[in-house]
Amino acid sequence: MRIFYLIPFFVLIGILFHTANADVYISDKEYAGYFDHDGIYVVYGAVKNTENQTAIAKVQVVVDNGNSTFSESGILPAIYPSKDMPFKFKFPQITNGNPVLQKPNVSFILTNSDPLNIEVNYDKTLVKYSDGHLTGFVTNTGNDTVYNVDVYALVHSKDNQYLDEVKNTWTIPKISPGDKAEFVMYPDPNVAKQVYYYSCFIPGTDGSIELSTQWKGKPFYFSVLSIVYFANQQFNESTDSISFDASNPWQIPYYANFMFPNGSSNGDFKVSIDGNQINPLISTDQDTKNWHVAFNVNYGQHKVVISGFDPSYVPNTDEYFYLDDESALTAWAGFSTFTISDSKLLDILGIHGQFIPPWVKNTVNFMIYNNVPVDDVVNEIKYLKQDGIVK
Repeated sequence: MRIFYLIPFFVLIGILFHTANADVYISDKEYAGYFDHDGIYVVYGAVKNTENQTAIAKVQVVVDNGNSTFSESGILPAIYPSKDMPFKFKFPQITNGNPVLQKPNVSFILTNSDPLNIEVNYDKTLVKYSDGHLTGFVTNTGNDTVYNVDVYALVHSKDNQYLDEVKNTWTIPKISPGDKAEFVMYPDPNVAKQVYYYSCFIPGTDGSIELSTQWKGKPFYFSVLSIVYFANQQFNESTDSISFDASNPWQIPYYANFMFPNGSSNGDFKVSIDGNQINPLISTDQDTKNWHVAFNVNYGQHKVVISGFDPSYVPNTDEYFYLDDESALTAWAGFSTFTISDSKLLDILGIHGQFIPPWVKNTVNFMIYNNVPVDDVVNEIKYLKQDGIVK
């Protein structure tokens, strides 16, 4: 595939954008749903990449329940050649009935991305406990420090039935070359007693970079995950678009995955590169409902324009717009590569205030290491607010 850089870019993108086929797909044996311990219907599965290139895949799941149909979609972390990537979608609208899963839809772009030099230690430190949870270590075998590492895995019963998709209970903030870091995984309590073994351990990372531009006289924050350099971003209010100067120093195509705040668009994103419109992967984050827009950028210098922003949207100058309750608590308690203030955490949790007692971080510690549900921590903070302790 080294001849990619000889092909005109607008033709290349057409080649690299696919509807799912036998090369990047979801096996029927690894696609199912169940009602979790909160009574919410959950769909889980794994996307297989049998291509000889890294794939960036968007998964759409549709569920019929009685006379109603519900849909969720998301763009998954990079799936390296001959690897799987687990996924899970929650449907809070479905708490009873007999849900029927439709065949999943997978679309993807092929790109070039070297696998992470993060390896799971398959030794006596990889332990499954009687309650179904698992602990283990990963090692950075490369020469560069890696940030914000997650580990994904599949969970099976004794008869090889696929039970659940899980990931480590907290993101590992940083692993230096040669260092090890511990991870912990908990399956859903409804299937915990059936857990016999874990498989398909896949390390992933979010090395996204935060960017901003002026829109309506305010800073508009967004982020991008890519090794392509994006600079000189400018918002054009007459066309509701952001333009960038993009530079890909590698003589191969590489993907960019942009994330924009919920409410900044209705999802009608369009992307053009050097004046040629392409087909991006577009999805929303399940927890934060923020928008994801992913596409390939060819070797060299390019002008990229992303349009489709809502002209009625007013930037809220939120630097950490992408945080959900769990990631916000993790950052606030010091388990991330950055920290947020008391007031910012309360704002994300929907609580008015400026101060949280430092000892509440002990509860977050239990959330991370002892699988205390996120909702329990949030409810504790809300109770402390009612009691006047959170101010």
